[in-house]
Amino acid sequence: MQIGIIGAGTSGLCTAIKSKQLGLDVQVFDANSTPGRKLSATGSGRCNISNQHAGAQQYFTDDQNALQRCFEKIPLVQVLTFLESCGIPTTASEDGWIYPHSYSAANVVDILMDNLKDTKLRTNTLITKIIKNKDGFILHSADPSQQYHCEKLILACGSPANPQLGARAVLYDPIAGLGHTILPVHPALSPIETDPTPFHKLQGVRLDAGVELLYQNKLVVQNIGNIIITQWGLNGPGVMDISHWIDPDKIDSYQLKIDFAARFGQEIEKALSSANNAERSLQALLKAYLPAKVVDFLLQHARLEKHLHCGDIHQPQKEALLYAIHNQVLAVRGVRGFKFAQASTGGVPLGEICPETMQSRRCPGLFFAGELVNVLGPCGGFNLHWAFLSGLIAANGLIKK
Repeated sequence: MQIGIIGAGTSGLCTAIKSKQLGLDVQVFDANSTPGRKLSATGSGRCNISNQHAGAQQYFTDDQNALQRCFEKIPLVQVLTFLESCGIPTTASEDGWIYPHSYSAANVVDILMDNLKDTKLRTNTLITKIIKNKDGFILHSADPSQQYHCEKLILACGSPANPQLGARAVLYDPIAGLGHTILPVHPALSPIETDPTPFHKLQGVRLDAGVELLYQNKLVVQNIGNIIITQWGLNGPGVMDISHWIDPDKIDSYQLKIDFAARFGQEIEKALSSANNAERSLQALLKAYLPAKVVDFLLQHARLEKHLHCGDIHQPQKEALLYAIHNQVLAVRGVRGFKFAQASTGGVPLGEICPETMQSRRCPGLFFAGELVNVLGPCGGFNLHWAFLSGLIAANGLIKK
């Protein structure tokens, strides 16, 4: 049986390797000259390849029940066993982030490619049209003189996120032509642009903070994570993980509320009231918990002298300081585009795919894997885990009767 795989990213390479292990005849098509370009850049080059906490509840999708069935089909341990079988042993950090022992994304790509050294890999081949017939699929490339045939087809061609790494969005129309809905595709895991005025003195500050996304002053979603304050807005997982909740057509109705002490607010409150700290300056006490720039900003915001002793602060002043710590509100100006996004939302609905095989419910013989499907996890290896998980399910699904 001739298997065609479009896309030589994480999910495509995984699917190809597993299909080869199953004894299938595979050919892989990729528009880029070098496979695995996005994979080679993940984790700042260190390749955060999975996460010990990966589970359906961590992800955003259109069909949570179907996603749960995917995770039940292939548990985390089986994904890691597959990676080790490819020559990629892994290790986990204390917070559950999983990396290859080499801590090298480039090495991971090289190892995956070594597993495919005898496989037909057609690089610089942009597939632009897909025709279904009784024998399978005809694939037309950007070169009108070239077309290819396969009995079953796996689409693992990703999304438009990171176009500078070769990402494209050319197959949504052909997929729709095969009977699928295409959900609106938006940048995800992207920085958020805000009014820069309130935090203009905090540029360059990086810290863990609580982040609430508000729509018309009502809570949409909240998160605690690392944020980086920039001249144009906020970066870092704390905001990137929730950026996909912002409707680009309603930008003016959104705000971000920042809590600088979401993890230790009660500790600060107790410290301010402790008799042991009566002679300590407010500045010195707050520097035990927060960056110096943030401390000075908060004291100025609450109109408190930085050398004021904790024992001399009155209750209204204390309340003003705590309010400033926990309630900094910024107007949202936008979500940075696909060039800055690590992933996307939208694309092919998971609800139109069989979760046990990743085969289309609309077009027999057509399978999906990876970011092309409307499944999004937070930063921390969750999206690479989905790429491997869905790729393994799709490969196994090729031989399921």
